[in-house]
Amino acid sequence: MKSYVWLTFAFMGWGYYEMSGGADFVPEQRQVAEAAVVEPEIVARAETTTLLSVSSSNVTPQPALAEPEITVAVEPEVAPEVIEIIAPAVEPKLDIRAVAGSRVNMRMGPGTGFDVITTLEGGTKLEVLSIDAQGWANVSTERGLEGWMAERLLTDPET
Repeated sequence: MKSYVWLTFAFMGWGYYEMSGGADFVPEQRQVAEAAVVEPEIVARAETTTLLSVSSSNVTPQPALAEPEITVAVEPEVAPEVIEIIAPAVEPKLDIRAVAGSRVNMRMGPGTGFDVITTLEGGTKLEVLSIDAQGWANVSTERGLEGWMAERLLTDPET
């Protein structure tokens, strides 16, 4: 049996040698293209001043002023009719709501096809950042976790 295996192996080797060209075999010469070195274009400034997206998860809310202060400065030397009024910036009212369901999933995007970030217990206070046309609310927790949930699973806005 051993001699049969060796004889078969030798016959197959000889067949491969003859089919590949035998003693007249010349390897195929392949042409290699040279790669052109392209310098990257350096962009120093964007073409527009439009801000595409901003995440409010890193923004710390500032405390509201107790009483707004108004300063009136009159400079009669320049022109008596010019009066400058400096008023403090008024912060917008936050849309604070609570989770209405007993356990509600907060998702990475507006829809059930997005992954769940966390599950919130009923009564958890959330800040509603925006609401899209399909009824999904972009919300933020007190810990700064931002995600999406169905608006129907939130209580009415606090007044």
